[in-house]
Amino acid sequence: MADNKPKLTYFAVRSLAEVIRLALSAAKVEYEEAYLRSRDQFVQLITDGKLMFKQVPLLEIDGKTLIGSDCTLRYVCRTRGLMGKNSDDQTLIDMLTSGARDMFKLGIFNYKFKPTEEARAEFLEKATKECRERYLPVFERILTGSKAGFLVGDTLTMADIVFFDAVSYLQEAPNLKHTMTEFPRCQAFIAHFSQQPGIKEYLASPRRLPHMDDDMVAEVKQVAYTGKR
Repeated sequence: MADNKPKLTYFAVRSLAEVIRLALSAAKVEYEEAYLRSRDQFVQLITDGKLMFKQVPLLEIDGKTLIGSDCTLRYVCRTRGLMGKNSDDQTLIDMLTSGARDMFKLGIFNYKFKPTEEARAEFLEKATKECRERYLPVFERILTGSKAGFLVGDTLTMADIVFFDAVSYLQEAPNLKHTMTEFPRCQAFIAHFSQQPGIKEYLASPRRLPHMDDDMVAEVKQVAYTGKR
């Protein structure tokens, strides 16, 4: 790694690596990024012993080799001051992060992996219903009581990062944006978070990848999977 900069390795999509990019940006950590564009690149990382469970994202930082989205995100946030000011903050951050991650993992971010438009539409209907009824009301209530516009305390934390990653998919996708209409505080949060130092610059930079399209899906499948998905 040039100048010992942290290096993030993942596919050329947002997906599970985006929260790590956001955390590094919020912490103003300069990092390099390597996109996996071929199956051989992926296999080579496994051969080199860098992927403990044959999975990415992979982050090389502080002399460590970290794999997996959740644990890597927690390391960055824990070591870069994004985990609140005390144990009570940290507990609430963990709970809200878990909820936001569950919302994200409903499949909103990867519905394009579904084989047909009919399957995608059915999948999205169920996922967005769950967002509206189970998750967004909780975040709306918490943000209503927030004086600083963050989920926990008066500074940006891991919970904000993961929640932003989830709701930004809802806001940016034309066929999902309606999910946010009943949650004005959540919409305001997106605007507030987007203006934070480090985040604002990242979101405006060329390295911020667009929403996943069908070509991106095809490339990820080619790189990551040898059999049928």
